[in-house]
Amino acid sequence: MKNVFIDLGAGSGDDIKGYYKLDSDNKNHEVHAFEPNPKRTAGIKKRYPNINTYTAAAGLKEGTVKLYLGKSLNTSSTNKNKVSISTDKFIEAPVIDIPTWLKNNFTTEDYITMVIDIEGGEYDLLQGMYDAGLWSWINEMYVEFHGTKLKGFDMQIENDLTDKLIEFYGDNVYIFRKHNHDQFVKLNAEGA
Repeated sequence: MKNVFIDLGAGSGDDIKGYYKLDSDNKNHEVHAFEPNPKRTAGIKKRYPNINTYTAAAGLKEGTVKLYLGKSLNTSSTNKNKVSISTDKFIEAPVIDIPTWLKNNFTTEDYITMVIDIEGGEYDLLQGMYDAGLWSWINEMYVEFHGTKLKGFDMQIENDLTDKLIEFYGDNVYIFRKHNHDQFVKLNAEGA
C-alpha cells in the first residue's frame, strides 16, 4: 500500500503546499500534479522538483484538447462555455485518460487523496470515474465545482453530483462551499 496525492488542475501547486501542511508525514507521500498550461507546470516543477508533474489536462480519453486561456492563469479552461475565457485564445494541450491512468498505476489497496479543480471539466470526469467504478479507489476527494461560471449550465447536474458524492464518501468528501468547506480550504487556500 502506498499513500498518494493526485492534484487534477494543480495550477501553481498551492494544493500540494496545503496537503503538506495538513500532516507533516504527507511530504513522504507520492504526489502527482496534472496541469495543462505549460507555464504553470514549469513553476510546479521548479517549486516541487521531486513530484510527478504532467503537462496535461485530466479527462476521459487520450488525445488533445483546446485549453482556452482566461483573463488570468487561474481561469483557463478546456470548457469553452466558461465565462472568464476567450474562445479565440487557446493552446493545444494533451489529455490523460484518468480512469485508465488510475487503473494502470494504483490498486484499491492504495490510500488516494484526490483534488479535482479543473474549471468546468469536473462533471464529465466525476461521472466517468463513477461509471468506471473508480470512486471506491479514492479515499478522500476534494472537489470544486464551476457550474455558476459556465454559460447555460444546468445546475441540477451539479446538485445531483454533489448529493451522490456526499452519499458515497460521507465525511471524506470536501466540496467548495457545499460540504466540509472548512476542510476544503485547509488544502486549497484559493477557495478561502
